[in-house]
Order: sequence, then structure tokens, then C-alpha cells
Amino acid sequence: MRNWSFLLVLVLTLPAQVYAGLDKLRFITEEYPPYNYVENGRLQGLAVELLERAFEVDGRKLDRGSIEILPWARGYETVLNTPNSVLFSTTRTEAREGLFHWVGPISADRVVLMARKSSAIQIDSIEALNQSDLKIAVIHEDIGSQRLRELGVDSSRIHTAINNTSALAMLEANRVDLWAYSEDVAYWLMDTRGYDQQAFEVVYTLNEAYLYFALNPETDPALTSQLQTAVNKASGQVPSLRLVTEEYPPYNYINKQGEIWGTATQLLKSLIEHSGLEAEFQLLPWARALTEAQMLENTCVYSATRTLEREPLFKWIGPLLSNQWAAFSLASSSIEAKSLDDLAGLRLGSFREDAVGRYVQDQGHNLILANADHENMDRLNADLIDVWITGVDAANYLADRQGVELKQLFVFNEVPLYLACHVSLPSELHQQMQTTLDILLQQQGAQLSLNQFKEIH
Repeated sequence: MRNWSFLLVLVLTLPAQVYAGLDKLRFITEEYPPYNYVENGRLQGLAVELLERAFEVDGRKLDRGSIEILPWARGYETVLNTPNSVLFSTTRTEAREGLFHWVGPISADRVVLMARKSSAIQIDSIEALNQSDLKIAVIHEDIGSQRLRELGVDSSRIHTAINNTSALAMLEANRVDLWAYSEDVAYWLMDTRGYDQQAFEVVYTLNEAYLYFALNPETDPALTSQLQTAVNKASGQVPSLRLVTEEYPPYNYINKQGEIWGTATQLLKSLIEHSGLEAEFQLLPWARALTEAQMLENTCVYSATRTLEREPLFKWIGPLLSNQWAAFSLASSSIEAKSLDDLAGLRLGSFREDAVGRYVQDQGHNLILANADHENMDRLNADLIDVWITGVDAANYLADRQGVELKQLFVFNEVPLYLACHVSLPSELHQQMQTTLDILLQQQGAQLSLNQFKEIH
């Protein structure tokens, strides 16, 4: 039997903890209760407690005193320019998306325009706000300030406060008409600073989003992935995925112990473990596996070829491995061919929804389609097809297992194989899984090729 074990040995012997410690990260925050704030000289809040639990599940103790408390604008600029630094609690918006890497979520948050109830201000739209002469208090680089700029509000009517307590004082003293800020934080400040909450009201919602830990984009990807894994576990939000595939050895198949096995399967099991996730693996007919990953949330299909047709249907993670496409006949066959053009008039075998077969069909060839690829070995032996169109590693593996001698006529393509997930897969989870995979593959020291691997049972 051919040897296929190199990748599996490497994947199975990876240490359970492959990353540096979370204490390598520099954490920065501000006064933003109830998420992060100082009380009785100690940093507290929902986000701080979540971070502390994340450190605990990572086997470390968070030193709350090491977290820097800075004015928001200064902290924001610091993290933008400092690798391995983290700012929290940060609203994740489209405008900020590419500026940071994101870990979370911490909590949902609503940014509003707050007014004194006695002012009887009514705002039905941004157009109405822009046509008014209302003065608005903001904090520099806070989400409220950024959102107003995005909406085109006249900058002459925007007044920047030193901090949130200053902005609240400006609103209460009638120096501004509105305050653009988090609803929860605003009411918390009113309560703790002795203001009458009933004297204020929300008159317009600017943004509804989630708060995150925002990391400098040049932060060590291993640390980003490790923090996301720890936050998932600490928040009790460990995603459970369903990974489906077909019988397609040596990438994915049932071994002698009745387990789903194979080079791609074992790599993905390691990815799931190191990402702190949970997953169920299942073998299905390929057409059904593709359909379920396209239709069902939290479902992914592997080992899938990334084609133009499939590109918008999934969120892609990979590449996992490389797959050469080739044409095969029985060793005893007199067929000689050097390209797809030479196969004209022959009976060509593939299977339903396979990318290899689709590619050959697009070149103008008719195919005889089986339900699964392994059936084509039997069809070749039974003289029901002349040529088998498939992956090189799959053909060699099945031929070895069944004791059949094949003749490889020619190779006509080489493509990477991916994990293709339902489009609803959260962006932060998508990023985390891709980063973890990159780290796992990088640890092998070279681009992996199935031609080096041995099968393990």
C-alpha cells in the first residue's frame, strides 16, 4: 500500500498548546461603564470580567493592574499603531472593519442621540437632523463621533467633549442639544453621577452593533486566534459546527475502526481542537454534502474545490491540501492520450457535482456520472467506462486498496482543496479558523503535498 502518513503524523503530534501566552498582549481600555470602569481604585466591568475568565481558561491569571486606562482617542491611536495591542470595548463597524482584527463579541450596544426630555426634540431621520441647527456633543474618535461624520452631519454643529462625564454635563447644562453616545453607558453614568434619568430620553438611534476586543492588524495571528478561542470558552459561546464530506480517500473516508479519517479530516480535527470549537463530522453523498453546506447554518463541506461558480455560495477556509486532476485507464488498456482532446469518443467516468467532472464537461466532453467516485473503479473493471477522470491521490489510493493496476494517461490540472462553510458563518469565526489553519500549516515548515503522506489506521 502506498505511504500517506507524513501529514497525519505531524497533525496528530501537534502539541495541545501551540501558542504564546495572552500576557504577551498589551490591553488598553477607557472609562466605559458597565463594560470597563474604575471603582474603588480597581478596574471592573463586564468586558474586564470576560477577559479575566478568558485568561483563566487559557491557564493564566489576568493582572487587572496591567490594563492601561487611557482617554479614548489616545487609546484608539495607540492600538492603531502598536502591534500586539488590544483596545476594548470597541464597537465593530464597517468603517473600522479593516483597521483592526476583531475578537468577541463582548456584548451588544446601541449608539443613540440623547436629549433633555424638556427640550421636546423629535428626530425622524438623518435628513431632519442635518436640516436642523441642533448642537451635538461627542467624544473624539468614539463611535458616536465617527457615525455622525459618516452620515454627513455638519462638523460645525459637533462639539467634542474631553470625556463622557464632560459630555453629560454639557447636555445637562444646555450647552448642547444632543449627545451621541452608547445608551447603556449614558444611563449608567446618569445613575452613578446622581443625574435624574427621567430628565433625559433617546430621540434617535444612530447605530446598533456589537462591542469587541480590537487588535492591531499586525498582531501575532497566533495570539489573535488564541484570544478568540479563550473568549469563546469564557463566554460559553463555543460554536458547534457540522463538517460534511464524501468518501474520497485519502482525504476523507471510513477507516477500519469505523472512524471518519483521512488527511483532510485529521487536519480539520486539529483545526477544530486548536480553535476551541466543537464539530460533528459526517460522510454523505457529495451532491447532498454540497447542498447541505449551502442551505444549513453552521454547516461546512470539505474537501471542496473553489470554483467561480461556487465562490459566492460559501465562506472559504484554506487551502487545506492540493489535488491533481488526471485521466486513468486500466493498465491493460491500449488507450493512449496526452490531453483531454485525445479522449474524444471515449466513455469518460466521473460522479455527480464533482468539480473535476464539471471542468471536463466545460471542455465539451460528455460524462457518465456515478453517485460516488469509488464506484468508477468498479465501472472501469466492468468495462462500463473507458477512462476515469479523478484526482491522482484518490485514484492511486483506491487502486492500491483494491489491488487494481491503473495507467495514468496525463495530468490536466492541479487545484487546492478547501473547507466551504455556510455564508452565515460569523466573520470573526471565519477569521479565527483561517488564522489557526495558517498557523498549523506553517508549523510544518513547508507547503504540504499529499505525495508525501502515509495512511494511518
